[in-house]
Amino acid sequence: MAGETIRVPSTNPIDSGFSRWRVQVLSALAFLSVVYCILYWVGTKLKLQPAEQYCEGQQDEESCSRPDLFAFQFTAEVMQLFMGITGGLWWHSNARKLVKTPEARLFGFLETADRLNAGIFVFQTWDFFFSIMIPEHATMVFLTHHVLAALTAYFSLEYQMVHYYALFFGGCSEISSIFLVFCDFDVYFPADNHGPVWKLFITFNQAMFALLFLWFRVIGWWIVSYQLWKDVFHVMKQNEQVVSRNKTRFLHVFLFMDLALGLLQVYWFVWGMIPKMIEILQA
Repeated sequence: MAGETIRVPSTNPIDSGFSRWRVQVLSALAFLSVVYCILYWVGTKLKLQPAEQYCEGQQDEESCSRPDLFAFQFTAEVMQLFMGITGGLWWHSNARKLVKTPEARLFGFLETADRLNAGIFVFQTWDFFFSIMIPEHATMVFLTHHVLAALTAYFSLEYQMVHYYALFFGGCSEISSIFLVFCDFDVYFPADNHGPVWKLFITFNQAMFALLFLWFRVIGWWIVSYQLWKDVFHVMKQNEQVVSRNKTRFLHVFLFMDLALGLLQVYWFVWGMIPKMIEILQA
């Protein structure tokens, strides 16, 4: 990681950056699906007791165990760990000093970010299709988020652009989700009889999720977005003659995606997380 070099910009651009990862993407989608099936089977054996509201409408509410929720949470954790660690380590390492100019931040090629973009596309695509099968996840807000994030990763792969920003928006932003998995697990499968250690563990994860979400997805998101918008306007103004039409279009699309996803984070925090945090504190 520290020895990684950046190429700005590529003098021989790849015709299709996505095609380089096609086999790995398909393999990773298959891998996640297999992991989900294995965890689903494990969930049927564990016979965890979900909260009552997650058994409503099930064919047999008395023997309801919701292995789909169990399998989904921990399959997602696999990719969230990969994305959060990959993006977080690079973003906060000395290697970040490699990227110092607007051109480098927008057009520089980084192998770590290219690999991360492939992972983001895999996870968001898998998440979209599996969420459709799970009522709790098949909401318009969640599905829209998956589509926007997958498209952003695809275009970044295809045109080999905004690698620097992918490390933050697609990597650091997932760090909070690593802790969310356990928070959601406790919501789906509450276990008051697990004792004080479990309760302390869940409280720790709730606090880490709230703090990291606020820092990376709300405060940090807009700080980095400000730099992104400055870079795009700088490049469009100074280098209009050397930026290809496809790259120009993608920069416009990326700004739209950044704004849409940023507003979505604020929506989740203000109308979803704050009321929940107040409820927990009052309890």
